[in-house]
Amino acid sequence: GAFYVQGNGSGIRPDTNYQHFPEYNGMTGVPGQWVFMGDPLATMVNARGEPADTDGSRAITFDPIHNGGAPSFIVNSLTLNLFEGIGDNFTLNGAVDFVPRNRDPSDPNGIDLGAYIDVRLAYGEWIVPTNNWDLSLYVGKFDSVLGIEYRSQDAANRLTVTPSLICRYTCGYPIGVKARAKFFDEKLILNTAITNGSSFVEMFPFSDEIGLTDMKSGSARLSYRFPLGAGLEFGVSGLWGAQNNQTSNTVYQYQYGGDVSLDWHDIIVQGEVLHGNAEGAGTGNPMDPPCNIAPCLNFTGAYGLLGYRLFNWLTPYARVDYRDALHRSGASFVYISDLMRTTGGLHFEIGTNFILKAEYTHIIELGRVPQFNDDVATSSFVIKY
Repeated sequence: GAFYVQGNGSGIRPDTNYQHFPEYNGMTGVPGQWVFMGDPLATMVNARGEPADTDGSRAITFDPIHNGGAPSFIVNSLTLNLFEGIGDNFTLNGAVDFVPRNRDPSDPNGIDLGAYIDVRLAYGEWIVPTNNWDLSLYVGKFDSVLGIEYRSQDAANRLTVTPSLICRYTCGYPIGVKARAKFFDEKLILNTAITNGSSFVEMFPFSDEIGLTDMKSGSARLSYRFPLGAGLEFGVSGLWGAQNNQTSNTVYQYQYGGDVSLDWHDIIVQGEVLHGNAEGAGTGNPMDPPCNIAPCLNFTGAYGLLGYRLFNWLTPYARVDYRDALHRSGASFVYISDLMRTTGGLHFEIGTNFILKAEYTHIIELGRVPQFNDDVATSSFVIKY
C-alpha cells in the first residue's frame, strides 16, 4: 500500500501547559507533557490497525511504522494461512503475518530486527456430531466472539482499508477454549469463550496472551439471522473477568455491546455500539494519583458502515465512527479521547486474486480536545492465492 497522514503522523497531542485540562495539574496530577489529547490509534493506515506514528505515546509504546506521517509506500504484511483436516471432524488452523518494518543497522543501540512475526491464529476445531443442531469446540488462539468486525479483519476480507476505532476492543485473538452452537437451521447462534484475558488487540494496552491471574475472562455473543437477502443479523455480546496486565483477581474489566449486519442485493450495512470499563487500582491514599497500581480505562464507541456494489468489481463505501475514552495510569500518563472519524473509500476487485482499495479519513476532535491536523489518506493492494 501507500499512505500519507497530516501533521506528524500521530493522532495525539500533549496538553503541555494544562491549557485544556487544568484538572490534571497539582500534587496528584500528571506532568503536562504526559496529558495526551486525541487517540494514538486514530491515524491507522492498514488492516492491521497500525498508526503512521504514535509520537512519544506512553501507553502505546510499540510504534512499528514510525515515519512521522511522511508519504510512504509500505508492505503491510505477508500473510500465511494454514489449514489441515484430521479425520472427518477435526481441523488445525493457523495464520501468521510476516511484517517488514524499519531498522537502522548502524545504530549501536538498535537491537530490533525491524521485520517481525505475528502468530495471529493457532487453534484446533472439533465439529461435534449432533442431531438437529451444530456444535463446534475450539482450543488455542482463536478469533474473538465479540461483535462482528473480527470476521473481516484480514485485508483480503475487509471492505475498507482500516479498522474502526472500536476494533481494538473486539478484534484481538485470545487464548483459551471456545464453543459455538447453531440452532434452527443456523438462524440462532451462541458463541462462548473462556480466555486468559480480554479480546483487545495486542497493540493496545490491557491485552496479554499469558494469564497473570487465576481468574479468567468469560465472553459470549448471541445473535439471530433473519432471511433477508444474504442475511440480516442482530447480535449482543459481552465480556467480564480480571483486568489484563495486573495480578489481582479482584480488579475487574467488562464490556458489552450490540451489532447489526445486512447484505441485501447490492447494499452492505454494518454497525456496532460498545461500552466498557477496566476499573484499575490505586493505593487509596488521597496524596497518591489514582490508578497508580493498575491503569484505569473507561470507553464508549460506535461505528456505522455502508457499502454499495456499483458493479461486480467496484464497491464505494462510507464509514462514520466515534470513540470517547479516558485512560489513566497514576502520574505516568492520561489520555483524553473524544473524536469522530468520517471515512470514504473505493474497493476494486480485479478478478479473483487482486483487490485494490483507497480511502480518506477526516478526523474530528470533539469536546474540549482542540482540533489538529491528522487526516489520513491510505491505500491497499491485496494479492491473495
